[in-house]
Amino acid sequence: MKHPLQIIGLHPGSLETSKEAITLISRADVLSGGKRLLARFPKYKGKKIPFTSPMKDYALTLEKQLREGMRVVLLADGDPLLFGVAASLIPLLGEKNIEIIPAVSAVQIGASRLGMSWKDFEIVSLHGRGDFSPLFGAMQRKKDCAVYTDNINTPQAIARQLIDKGIDNYSMAVMDQLETPDEQIVQGTPESFINFSCSDLNIVILTAGNKECSSQLFGRKDESFIKEKGLITKFPVRSAGIALLDLRNGQTVWDLGAGCGSVAIEASFIGECSRIFAVEKEPRRVGMIKENVRNFRAWTVEAICGEMPQVLQDLPDPDRVFMGGGIGRDDSVIREAAERLVPGGRLVVHAILMGSIQRTRDLFEELGWSWQSMQIQASSSDKLAGDIRYKAHNPVTILWADKPEGQ
Repeated sequence: MKHPLQIIGLHPGSLETSKEAITLISRADVLSGGKRLLARFPKYKGKKIPFTSPMKDYALTLEKQLREGMRVVLLADGDPLLFGVAASLIPLLGEKNIEIIPAVSAVQIGASRLGMSWKDFEIVSLHGRGDFSPLFGAMQRKKDCAVYTDNINTPQAIARQLIDKGIDNYSMAVMDQLETPDEQIVQGTPESFINFSCSDLNIVILTAGNKECSSQLFGRKDESFIKEKGLITKFPVRSAGIALLDLRNGQTVWDLGAGCGSVAIEASFIGECSRIFAVEKEPRRVGMIKENVRNFRAWTVEAICGEMPQVLQDLPDPDRVFMGGGIGRDDSVIREAAERLVPGGRLVVHAILMGSIQRTRDLFEELGWSWQSMQIQASSSDKLAGDIRYKAHNPVTILWADKPEGQ
């Protein structure tokens, strides 16, 4: 290509342009960008190409102009690399074919209005997205958050999500139409934004309270969970099971037969910004899961009530599956889990009964998965007759296997 694609960030809100940018625009053969940004330059006489989706097709359109030797300028809002168009185009066109002239971001301006340092913000974009887990994951870690919104994920919708989750240690600030004559900044609790409305040109800043109280990463006591008597994956085998899940950030995890949700909750603090689904058929236990989620502020955990395998149909395909509540008298649930597991994903099963162990092994063998197992029998100290004894837990067999790539 004779010329690189020049991506120019305009000042958020006011769309003011630097002298350097004005010079580049005046020399351009093609001016591209969103309709609002193109309208900022009504006197431009060259060819205008409005932004279109999908991004791959849009990139091909720009590439065609560049290969024909055109000087192409793409207008962006604020910093083109902060959830902006540049980050999407670089992998498609190559970094050597792109030149970026950034402006300050809306996040920087919003933080300055509140007198806050934005360097430690977790910056999340909900623009065009239906998954709130990156936001919930940041809030679970008690991070201050800056959120890019859209006309569906509005400040009002975000407030409702926080209230529904029970998140009560955050305040909200809506920064509407920054750097324009209609700028307004409204602060309050999530509850105060339930009936709030504003323009689509806004960002939300969420500020955490009690940041100094760090959350325990792992190893919660069994006694700290609300549960039915004895119905919990106990700490020793819970630790081994979670270790064998080999959790990564941003995964989808199923905890099937979740009981009180101890595995799901502990896992949620290891796999940052993952979506954790704790599936349990008993409504009373589901209520306990929800209460434990609130108590531990495990906001990325979602309790699901229903009979398996039917209730799994509406869940996203998992990267990891933990089965700790028994696989049942048939293998329908574990078969569904194995079928839905993404290639390269892992299935971990805790079993006490010989029948469950055999059914799990038979399924792994039938599917041709390479599997491993271990048996754990732990004992915990217990007071007796003025002294200490070791009280044995039930032995638990753990079986695990990775789904081969290509299946």
